[in-house]
Amino acid sequence: GSHSCEFIVARKGRRCRLRPLSGSRYCGEHVVLLPTENGDHDRITCPLDSTHTCSSALLEKHLKKCNAKKKEAQGFFVRDINSGTVPPSDGSSKTELKNVTDERLWDIICKVDKIYDGDVTPPEQHVGLHRAFDAELVKLAGCNVAEKHLRQKAALLSLAESEGLLTGDACYIEFGAGRGRLSYWLARILAKEDCRILLVDKAASRHKFENKVKSDLDDFPEIQRLQIDIRHLYLGNVNLLKAHQKKLIGLSKHLCGEATDFSLRCIMETTRQPADADGKDLVGVRGVLMATCCHHRCRWDSFVGRPILEAWGLLREDFELLTAMAGWATCAARVPQAGAHQKCPEEIAGAVNRYLCMGLSVERRTEVGRRCKMLLDTARVRYLSTRFNSRLVYFITPDVTPENVAILATAAA
Repeated sequence: GSHSCEFIVARKGRRCRLRPLSGSRYCGEHVVLLPTENGDHDRITCPLDSTHTCSSALLEKHLKKCNAKKKEAQGFFVRDINSGTVPPSDGSSKTELKNVTDERLWDIICKVDKIYDGDVTPPEQHVGLHRAFDAELVKLAGCNVAEKHLRQKAALLSLAESEGLLTGDACYIEFGAGRGRLSYWLARILAKEDCRILLVDKAASRHKFENKVKSDLDDFPEIQRLQIDIRHLYLGNVNLLKAHQKKLIGLSKHLCGEATDFSLRCIMETTRQPADADGKDLVGVRGVLMATCCHHRCRWDSFVGRPILEAWGLLREDFELLTAMAGWATCAARVPQAGAHQKCPEEIAGAVNRYLCMGLSVERRTEVGRRCKMLLDTARVRYLSTRFNSRLVYFITPDVTPENVAILATAAA
């Protein structure tokens, strides 16, 4: 009503429900976004956590009790441990397709084709859904989106089983767990096994599926949730892993863009002893299975496969064009599908007309986008290959999701 903040929460399509500040149309969290409204107020973004605001006059007091400070005090929080290199501070903007010439665009497309033909091994095709999902899939028959998402989980866990990654005496970590649906099914499958499950997500979730595990199952694995951005997560200091000394298996389903790179670096770098220390790895890693997506949100500074791209002769600007064109794989035909949760801001009439004039049909752009994604994922696989047997797999058919490629890595014998 008239007594609530007037800020429109775009994701929910409604007004914010908090009470506005005295003399303002907006609440304390949103008044900071509108400088003209903030004139008589002193709200600033908290320097420890950009997701909330505080009073500038009471900043010192706030910093002493801010929850973000408590999170940073935990042993498994090491700021930017998985972030890669520091981005340049020259304020340079990202290269966009609309700002490059047709000649430059053809140049990068030809580079992609040459590398793809010479260095990319096509993913193998996995066929199969885990039998634990049979009854639920029957229930969801006809519920198009829900059924497709469940089929993806069933296919991923079927692939994990075929590679010996569904086993007791292991600790599973689901990166970007959200409400924890994938881990819920994992817990159902491994209910009587001696395993542990760790869910990691930077956002707080309501209706978490680990609560459903406890209500649905008599026997269930030990489950723990960490609310932390993966870029700051040091696995070697997570008590659940240290206490049980289990073999670690990393999972994720459609973790957007650079979050996949944070996760891969987290597994590769924060489970090992420092280079100058003696002894075994802090945590033994048995395998990794991650369905990738949203390559347009990858960043040069955090990308784990950067040395491989550089060896192919691709530099920062090439990478930025590569990630932009990767969006063509799911956007060119503009067919919404489960798992293709990305917006395509550059696919406006002017851009489409430009591509048609260049002789780039929808089909050609879709194929170029697919090749760009394959190059990026191949570079990630090469990064893992120094420690694991790693490869790409089509875990399900593209009619279920266009984002149907998974990175699979198992411990070298």
